[in-house]
Amino acid sequence: MDSFEKFLELQKDLLQSQLKTIYRYQQQGGSVKKKIKRTSKLDIVANILASSDQPLHISEIIRIAQQDYQTEMERDSIVSALVKKVKAGRQFVRVAPNTFALKNEI
Repeated sequence: MDSFEKFLELQKDLLQSQLKTIYRYQQQGGSVKKKIKRTSKLDIVANILASSDQPLHISEIIRIAQQDYQTEMERDSIVSALVKKVKAGRQFVRVAPNTFALKNEI
């Protein structure tokens, strides 16, 4: 095989690859796959507190998260994150030891 035939073979392979990509794109309806937004643990806590009519103890928050959101939360980790938000004056308030509410609901 001479160099021109190798060049033609290369071009053929490149074009076939491009066509495969075009066909795949058309089969998806022309849309690019969207990333699924994951819910953070603090977002889950905020949702739980928003749906509650009163402040909740961390044990109750963790229980509801397991029951309604099928997610495991480490007590120390989530308390630490909540306390950081409380100290920053953002989103959460502490109303009693390990008992939290949303800032705008108090």
